[in-house]
Amino acid sequence: MKHILHSLRSRLSRTPKSIIKPYQPSSHSKREYDIYKPRPQSYWYDDGSKWMHSNDTPPPIITSPNINTTTFRLISWNIDMLIGFAEPRMRAALTYLSTIVSSTPAEIPVIVFFQEMIQTDLKQIRDAEWIQEKFFITELDGKNWSSDYYGTTTLVDRRLRVQSVFRVPWVSKFQRDGLFVDVALSASSSEVSSEKANSKALRLCNTHLESLVADPPVRPLQLGAASPYLHDPKVASGVLAGDLNAIQPFDRTLHSDNILKDAYLALGGQEDSDEGFTWGYQVPQAVREKFGCSRMDKILFTGALDVKHFERIGMGVKVEEEVVVREMSEKGDGEWVTDHYGVMGDFVLDERWEFEVGGDGGESV
Repeated sequence: MKHILHSLRSRLSRTPKSIIKPYQPSSHSKREYDIYKPRPQSYWYDDGSKWMHSNDTPPPIITSPNINTTTFRLISWNIDMLIGFAEPRMRAALTYLSTIVSSTPAEIPVIVFFQEMIQTDLKQIRDAEWIQEKFFITELDGKNWSSDYYGTTTLVDRRLRVQSVFRVPWVSKFQRDGLFVDVALSASSSEVSSEKANSKALRLCNTHLESLVADPPVRPLQLGAASPYLHDPKVASGVLAGDLNAIQPFDRTLHSDNILKDAYLALGGQEDSDEGFTWGYQVPQAVREKFGCSRMDKILFTGALDVKHFERIGMGVKVEEEVVVREMSEKGDGEWVTDHYGVMGDFVLDERWEFEVGGDGGESV
């Protein structure tokens, strides 16, 4: 493992300043930040009447319903911020996601990644009763985003124990970063005596890699920056997911270049397949003809876990409010809630590890 980390970090340290400089935040950016340097943040939970800051009052331990301590479901979805009608689209998206969460076996913890969130999206997340009941949220507002306008947010099953939350800014013209959440793992009862360290983390990274084509390419730098965090010795298992904007040939090997597995490919999926594409179907015909379809959205993983199931979600999900449907149709946008399909993966930890449940593990970036 040490030689893997050394190789990954060496590549980052050799990144020419001439490449990085054009992607430094401009003077009108929301804040100055250090590329690749973690920025710790807190998370939030609902106490039945309001959202509480985890640093102020640790969340209560929740043990019901009983949790399967070796499996979890991860969902990732980019909700387009650019096409207007943001509130009815997010409302329909959350209604759809609530059906997925409610149909997931009660013992399976669920984690949700969102990309391209804006302030009205965060409000709807805060106000959704099923989210208040079931999840921690990483954003109450957008103050931790690098951008003034949009960013990522993560929902974590409240039965899991969150150790830390932090962001790592990428080299980016679009203020992109990685949103990391460490979930506490403990050595399983059969392995306690053999494990040198009886507790580690499942490290989750929610990210939206650089859009469009850049010269020189930026996405390899971004995923290369994320990889050492996923291979950290304190981490037993790592999962990175989101809109990876995989639109160029080099994107096909970024996972293997960084010693990661691609959940879709690991289960036998094929590149250039209609079964794998996540973008191009829910856009105007002229856009599809110009750009085609692509597998932009992915789930990558490493360490002591395996993927058991992968599927796309959000296919054909549309706004249902008649007035909004009519207005969207008149604009030629279609009635879809977003241009992306989401992705969903079911994972199982290997026999050495299991989730610690409930409570707050404290900050430990």
